[in-house]
Amino acid sequence: MFRILPLFIATLLLFNMMPVSLAQQNDAQAQTKADALGDVKRDMKESLWFTLGLVGSSAGTVTGCASGVLVALLIDFDLIPIVPDAPDIGCVLAGTILFGVLAVPISVYMYPHSPSPPPERLLGKTPEYVAAYTQAYRSKAISLRKKLVTAGSITSNLGFFTLLMMNSGL
Repeated sequence: MFRILPLFIATLLLFNMMPVSLAQQNDAQAQTKADALGDVKRDMKESLWFTLGLVGSSAGTVTGCASGVLVALLIDFDLIPIVPDAPDIGCVLAGTILFGVLAVPISVYMYPHSPSPPPERLLGKTPEYVAAYTQAYRSKAISLRKKLVTAGSITSNLGFFTLLMMNSGL
């Protein structure tokens, strides 16, 4: 009986401490993730990424319009005998959609960007903290960048589409 009591007490203490340490570890990871997400929002230059989407999509749309006009001219001069009597606005719209609407969002989603947090925030931290913080920081930064560039691209495309529709009389 004397040996069973200490073994029973040791077993109770062992199983009593495990959930507390797991809860503390989960709490530390949640705090690390919250720190990273707050820092990303503070560091992110939202207007820069929105402007990049706006300018990139505008440049793609202008390039698409120019290529559409060129294709329409080539068709008019019978250099491309594929489509007889092709409307000019159709070529311009096709070029605009191809370059402006599709090029920028696809390039943003395919671009392998890897933002990293400032190293001074990670000095003196444990390796687990650094790994969790960096992973959360990168995933949130990439997500925000994609959303902002896509929003800028959509804004630009809607503006050009409205401009084309006003000029074409549709």
